[in-house]
Amino acid sequence: MALTAQLIGPAVEEEDWFNWCVSPIMGKDKKVHVFSSRWPKADGMEGWSEKDAEIAHFVADRPEGPFRYVCSVLHSEMLSDPSTMAAPHNPRLEYVDGKYVLLYICQNPSKPGQMRIGIMTADDLNGPWSFAGNDNGIMLDPSTDPSHWTHNAFIGVCNPAFLKIKNKYYIYFSCITQPHAKASHSYGYAVAEKLEGPYTLCDAPITDNIAYIEDAQAFSTDGKYYLLTTDNFGKNTGIFGNLILWESKDGLQFKLKDAQIAMGTLFDYWGTENEQKELLKTPNLFIRSTSGKMERPAILQVNGKPAYLYAVGDVNLEGGSVSKSYVFKIEWNDGK
Repeated sequence: MALTAQLIGPAVEEEDWFNWCVSPIMGKDKKVHVFSSRWPKADGMEGWSEKDAEIAHFVADRPEGPFRYVCSVLHSEMLSDPSTMAAPHNPRLEYVDGKYVLLYICQNPSKPGQMRIGIMTADDLNGPWSFAGNDNGIMLDPSTDPSHWTHNAFIGVCNPAFLKIKNKYYIYFSCITQPHAKASHSYGYAVAEKLEGPYTLCDAPITDNIAYIEDAQAFSTDGKYYLLTTDNFGKNTGIFGNLILWESKDGLQFKLKDAQIAMGTLFDYWGTENEQKELLKTPNLFIRSTSGKMERPAILQVNGKPAYLYAVGDVNLEGGSVSKSYVFKIEWNDGK
């Protein structure tokens, strides 16, 4: 995938909005629908966790775009308890049991810095969307059991991904556990007999990463299960900002020995070294990392095979002052 990827260009971009997490799906209408987290440019980069943050729906006739705005799907005013739910973010779209499933995170203002995972469902991507389960959409929080590995998690549970394996439903989540908050950002899962829950947290992390990872998307193809994550600081792959493709036979354990580098950074696919240096001199350029790393990677499958990768760029390649997502055409050869 890393060697064959072709950068097509921007996916979701809006002049007056930061667009961040991106999740694509092929709809029943044969159009490509993307749900993206966004917040007003006026709120600055940290607006993702503030009251104006929302999850919005975009659509295109082709995977390459252009994508056009449809509507706001989820914003803080729609959440039932503002004291424990705010600023929806991190959308992941799936199609399960004849329903569209939207996973998301929200802040928990009663516990500053803590995040929770929720689910909405719909029969149609254009809605109406409804909160799943018996807790106004909320499916996961850290364990209240002091002996559990997620108890007192530094940021709660976040970065959700999803798979249905056999007849069970799995929500994958990242969790920073104390006292090693900077080093132990690992993945676990919660499992349920029904999509709407209740979900039971696993007893231990399921990834053996040696340093920080996040942003997983889960998918299955060729009879195997995969997690696609970032390697934010390069300590797992040896290269800052790479994406990691974790492979598993059962979807319950993911080991580094079975993982590969999935993608490099934006600058591995765009521009000469001189062009990159000139871009970084652009006044008011959006830069989160001069490496050009990608975050929130997402796979679009076509006919059951990974065919496109979407991710937000830590640099705006067009010289703009807000973040946007990009789309790549990728080649898949049975995970080899």
